[in-house]
Amino acid sequence: MRITDYASSRTLNDVSLSLTPNEAAELAAYLERLVNNPTIGKAYLSEVVGNRLERELTVTIQTPAA
Repeated sequence: MRITDYASSRTLNDVSLSLTPNEAAELAAYLERLVNNPTIGKAYLSEVVGNRLERELTVTIQTPAA
């Protein structure tokens, strides 16, 4: 697992993620799709307020090196 802050490109070692039940279900569905169809590449869980992106979580499936 690798957690990266996009703004600083820093690797983060520990984070806390608090989701509503709907957000958790949405993330679970995205992860299921990524696992079953790796060609999708990335899944985004985003919170948009008005026309502004407030928060975003990007998830990719990391395949082991051969």
